Amino acid sequence: MISICIPYHDMENGAFFLKRCIDSIMSQTYTDYEIVLTKVGKMAENTNAAIKKAKGDIIKILFMDDYFAHPNALQKIGDYSNYLINHNGWLITACEHDDGVNRGSSHYPEWNDNIQTVNTIGSPSVLAFRNENPLLFDEKLSWMLDADLYKRLYKRYGIPVILNDINVVIGIHGGQTTYALSDEQKKSEVDYVINKHK
Repeated sequence: MISICIPYHDMENGAFFLKRCIDSIMSQTYTDYEIVLTKVGKMAENTNAAIKKAKGDIIKILFMDDYFAHPNALQKIGDYSNYLINHNGWLITACEHDDGVNRGSSHYPEWNDNIQTVNTIGSPSVLAFRNENPLLFDEKLSWMLDADLYKRLYKRYGIPVILNDINVVIGIHGGQTTYALSDEQKKSEVDYVINKHK
């Protein structure tokens, strides 16, 4: 089973985003999944709450303003479930972006050894990983929480399986953390992550 972990929080157009996300799940051809929807604190804490409740063999992160790109998206991840459980441990996929007008701007993830500060993977919504003593997001972080987790997943499992399928669509809007944090807050998080992974 795959646990789809959706951290819910209040945002402008939140009802629209959440319905779009859930509708994309309900249209999946792969049906052995559960939806874990949580609303607790800030993004890292909220996502961690969902991860802790997950009962599936694989955890799939899907932020509420993002959605599956096509009906076989979950099946593509499910096809790797045995490999993730028995060997590698984590998987990342390609994505597109949706700004509310246009959908496109494909992103194909790449690994780099400085992933903790140079995020060439993308949003946590491209991530799936084994649910066995799962790593959690650092709750001190908001903007760099994904890059930090990717580095720690690498330290545990090695380089991820890279699935070059446009698997998810990332919602682009003014309520995203990228736009909500000041440059000073972003720099502080970068410095924290650099020191953490020396």
